[in-house]
Amino acid sequence: MRIGKFGFVNNFLPYYKLEKDGKYEIVEGTPRKLAEMFERKEIVYAPIPAYELLKKGYKPGKFCVASDGEVYSVIVVSKKKRFDDSPIAITSHSLTSANMMKIIKAEKGLINKTVVVNGKVDDMLRDFNHALVIGDEAIKARMIYRVIMDLGEEWKELTGLPAVFGVSVSRIEGIDEEILYSLEWGKEHMEEVVKVASEKFRLPEEFLRKYFEKLIHELGQKEKKSLEVYGELCHEHGLL
Repeated sequence: MRIGKFGFVNNFLPYYKLEKDGKYEIVEGTPRKLAEMFERKEIVYAPIPAYELLKKGYKPGKFCVASDGEVYSVIVVSKKKRFDDSPIAITSHSLTSANMMKIIKAEKGLINKTVVVNGKVDDMLRDFNHALVIGDEAIKARMIYRVIMDLGEEWKELTGLPAVFGVSVSRIEGIDEEILYSLEWGKEHMEEVVKVASEKFRLPEEFLRKYFEKLIHELGQKEKKSLEVYGELCHEHGLL
């Protein structure tokens, strides 16, 4: 049975035990890619972009990728000290973050245009002053470039709610529960998980420990409310 997993460090902790057990064939991909694979029935379960969940009207599962405040891995990096009025390059890998950026931009009164760009952050910042990047690329970019916006932090400031970037969808019962069990196991064996993740992703253990503790992976009432507000704001700004 094939299930999807974000090919980012943000899914490493919850999937760690599940992968070790080897019960499922686990397919890694970007949030957008997993949504396409789920739609084509190539996988039976996956976290997909929150935006895609709302757009397709899927029933949300119990697993999510969210943060209550700073998320560290959904950020705008820049060659400048702060936003000027020039366009923002936006990664093509995430629908949720791209539209969240558009909402935040509009609500803050920023006039910057957004331009979807295929390519790495270095390529994006060759032609633009600012770039929205996600996942592992964002984590590594923040160690090189100036971070001028963290979307998790901005969403919390705007709505008072956690930012929900991905939500699970499934055609099979029980997989959410297995991943949430794997998550709890990972929290109880955090030092092992952090050590393996540090070697795999070549990131400092100290940062990974902080990052894993920051992420939210269970879709609770606040996260459900945030999804609702995100949908309302997407409609209000003509994005859905």
